[in-house]
Amino acid sequence: MRSSGFAFFLFASLLIVTVAGGGEIVFDYSLPLDEVRIDRFETGSVVSCPGGVVCFEEGMPNLPGVSCCFVIPQGTTVTGAELEVLSETQLEDRYNILPVRVTAISRVPGPFIYDETIYLGDDAFPSSPVISTESGNRTGFRLGSVLFTPFRYSPLTGELSVITSARVTLHYENDATVPVLRLTPAQVEGAMDVLQNIVRNPSDLPAYAPADDNPNTLWSAWVCISASANQSTLMPLVNHRASHGMSAEFVSVEWISSNYTGYDTQEKIRNYLKDAFNNHGLQYALIVGDWGNTQRISKLNVGGETLNETTDLYYSDLDGTWDADGDHQYGENTDGLDYYSDISVGRFSTNTISQIQSMVNRTVEYETISPSGAWRTSALLAGAGLWPEYGYWGSFVCDSISKRIPGPWTEYKLYENTSGHPNNQITILNQGVSYAPMQGHGFSSGVYWYYSPTNMITNSNYTQLTNWGKFPVFHSIACLAGQLSVNGCIAERLMFCTTGGAIAVCFNSNNGIGTPPAMGPSEHLEVHFSNQMFTYAVPRIGDMQAAAKDAFKAAGGMSYQNWVLQENNCLGDPATLFIIYQTGIEEGSSGPGAVPALGPAFPNPSQGSFSMTWSTPATSGFTAGLYDLSGRLVRSLGASASAGSSGTLYFDGLDESGEPLSPGCYFVRLDSESGSAVSRVVVLD
Repeated sequence: MRSSGFAFFLFASLLIVTVAGGGEIVFDYSLPLDEVRIDRFETGSVVSCPGGVVCFEEGMPNLPGVSCCFVIPQGTTVTGAELEVLSETQLEDRYNILPVRVTAISRVPGPFIYDETIYLGDDAFPSSPVISTESGNRTGFRLGSVLFTPFRYSPLTGELSVITSARVTLHYENDATVPVLRLTPAQVEGAMDVLQNIVRNPSDLPAYAPADDNPNTLWSAWVCISASANQSTLMPLVNHRASHGMSAEFVSVEWISSNYTGYDTQEKIRNYLKDAFNNHGLQYALIVGDWGNTQRISKLNVGGETLNETTDLYYSDLDGTWDADGDHQYGENTDGLDYYSDISVGRFSTNTISQIQSMVNRTVEYETISPSGAWRTSALLAGAGLWPEYGYWGSFVCDSISKRIPGPWTEYKLYENTSGHPNNQITILNQGVSYAPMQGHGFSSGVYWYYSPTNMITNSNYTQLTNWGKFPVFHSIACLAGQLSVNGCIAERLMFCTTGGAIAVCFNSNNGIGTPPAMGPSEHLEVHFSNQMFTYAVPRIGDMQAAAKDAFKAAGGMSYQNWVLQENNCLGDPATLFIIYQTGIEEGSSGPGAVPALGPAFPNPSQGSFSMTWSTPATSGFTAGLYDLSGRLVRSLGASASAGSSGTLYFDGLDESGEPLSPGCYFVRLDSESGSAVSRVVVLD
């Protein structure tokens, strides 16, 4: 059997019924048998299906789970779900389905451990196809999800059956404890832009959106928080944000400590952020500070191990207190986290003026004077041997990422195998790439190959970087490469480097987690990040990271998922525009006084054709065009000589030569004398 594509949900019968006190969502699910894959591994078998994730605990049969996430009405909570089997097929062969095995990326996987209560029991597993339901808040939107498995397994007989079609019903009820927010249009639109690619009912987003009529005085959409001694060094970045159409300000830790309550400085900062988000329009927070009173240490315990490292998700997921049990041990399973982002957060992890200056300079230069050239559309994918003795390689997740990278891009694939590995990664980085997913083993000192020479990007070779101006975004599954509790982990050094380095680094503060031979949670986060960067064309790096975590959370509650969501932090300014979205067609206005407007594409994603509303209160007409990610004009969409008017642009799905548009991400840009407006659209096969 094979696995291909992801068109396995049938929503023709999607039905949302809302009644007094609650409602339900009913949808059909279909899994064709030829979309099921069963592979031999060691002494057993591994099952996979499109969209399936590892969802059971270690020792339980590794049957993949599928999650569906929906936007639900304001002020409601999911109360349960049931799955009605419409058709089920028992496979002819008999199988020894291997159990879930969890391991840190840096460790050798132990033997498979079988839960004897399941493997020696008489009953089929699981007892119910519905595994769990969850509710959460994403920037004022209420989300509900159901996780289920379309498989049933009888360990004693080896019988495996596939639920090929089912009807799933998700129930929700009114909940007076759920906060109902009144936000700003910018906050609501930003969240809707992300959620349309996560929820299964995007057409309901406008109806279930939080009110966008916040009555309070608006503060800034972007805030930089640091000690007052760092203010003058950070002001060029604050001014840069303000001069590029985003309200921005510096707020000192001292002022927050004097004006907000909390158990410690971290809690006071979070309470300020909650106030700024809930009441005053906040969307982005850059926190500047080394190990100390701006870093929240997570006490999440999974599988007997405590994270005990920095989690900036504490400042991004602003629901609740992160301390529901009141023991001042934050981020525990008992602390009521929902794990969805409310704002995008990044960090400059230092208190040293010269290092802050370097990060300010690189951020401003990246968005203003970055050189042109092929580096903007080049990626370095490095995949080490993760567990070569089991035939499991970092190239696997790199290849998944590669499928998301646009076809015209240059991809440098440095893959390790039993014969060794290429070792020209520093040369390629100095030549210039804009994206560098480095998938290997890790320690605080770097990301490593399995075989010698082991330095992939480490404290021993990063000093050879001379790529200033051609800064990539780094992302990795590696253990501890973002361990901020040590002095100068590799993630920090890539941001401090005075001759080059990174524009942003998203590394783990503790162990990356795998589930060999199935793709593990750290790998899934890597793929979700590349989806946001390319498939959905999210333009700002911090939004990519936040949206990747949101999509990963919505994709199912796999083992160690929460650990990975907490430990992977973003070093860099979260509002930084990724380089390919700096082609002169960035979303929003192109300068002071620019007032043209473009509405969102409909439908989006599109099968080719779409429409988009426009308005030009300016004193002259406009031109409009469709552009690809490189900034190339794909199709002129017409012009208007009239001023102060509005209308709708229609696109028929064909390029300038009359050929169907290739799948990918595109921008529509409207230009007039008083400015430009941009909106993006995703075109599917």
